[in-house]
Amino acid sequence: MNILILTGSFGMGHNSAAYAIAEKIKAQYDDANIHVEDLFSETLKMNNYSFPYYLFVKYGKSLYNYAYRLTEDSGVVTKLPFNTYFLHVLHKLVDRSGADLIISTYSGCSKVVSEYKLLTGSDVPFFSCITDVALHATWLQPGTDLYFVAAPATKDELAAKGVDPERIVVSGVPVRGEFERVKKSPAPRAEKRLLIMGGGLGLLPKTKDFYEAVNRLPGVKTTVLAGKNEKLFKCLDGKFEHIEVLPFVDDMPRVMSEADLLLSKPGGITMFEAISAELPLLIFPPFLQQEMKNGDFIVENGIGDVLPDDEGAWVEKIREMLSGDGRLARVRENMRALKTIFDEDALLGAIRKVERQCA
Repeated sequence: MNILILTGSFGMGHNSAAYAIAEKIKAQYDDANIHVEDLFSETLKMNNYSFPYYLFVKYGKSLYNYAYRLTEDSGVVTKLPFNTYFLHVLHKLVDRSGADLIISTYSGCSKVVSEYKLLTGSDVPFFSCITDVALHATWLQPGTDLYFVAAPATKDELAAKGVDPERIVVSGVPVRGEFERVKKSPAPRAEKRLLIMGGGLGLLPKTKDFYEAVNRLPGVKTTVLAGKNEKLFKCLDGKFEHIEVLPFVDDMPRVMSEADLLLSKPGGITMFEAISAELPLLIFPPFLQQEMKNGDFIVENGIGDVLPDDEGAWVEKIREMLSGDGRLARVRENMRALKTIFDEDALLGAIRKVERQCA
């Protein structure tokens, strides 16, 4: 069976979800031919367009949020720029992979696949995996056979927009199996461990005062994952007694297993990795529209909290979260309860149906 998984490197979450899906499929289907492709990289002939995206997110967030809200419900933008080129590249990818099934982890890819199916009359089965709790209208595309969504609220939104509930599965956001197998030590530790990360783009606090205050937290050891933020890495490396700073790590599940609290951006993939690892969340004040909704989801489900807008109050909030074991234990219980509503085997079940149709 040939499966084409499409993604886009706008942040790291879409790629992480794509490779997590590939991992799950490969574990069940040894003979499956799985092709993970960045449709935007293939079309734009750019191996790395994450830096321009980083600049846009950092300096153009108001414009980003305006465009997001403008198209959130109506999908005003009907075609992508250079739409013909995207369709041409997708046609080549489908042909090259011999795709029996297409899966998308980015809404822009879903839009191109939908137009491809309408234009060519292709009946190739097509699944969309929505990687945030928030639902943007660009995910709603004709020709989508199944939607795999992050939460019941996302399913309700899709159904309210006219999608048959039978075609919507609440499966959570796909994460690698290592996160699902994370084991926490049952014994409480005298020393609490705080993990700070800013996603693949390294969007982290810059002020030295913040890290000095974190370093003074009694009984707390802090690990900072700097990602691509080389300037911050150099600023922190070896400077504080109770803070270690690391660049990218290739064993994130282990790092999460050793932490008591994760301080991070509220991206969809990070949120669901933390849920899988049962690692309580404390998130930076969200500034992107979809991350605001992720923050609401975190608070409403009792799986963490949001830092106040006043950066001067952040360390006190961290101390409050880490004080004693009662609050952290309740958050972990809420995470375990939340995981029970996700149908994590639904995707594999749907693939089995496609396989039988192809036989």
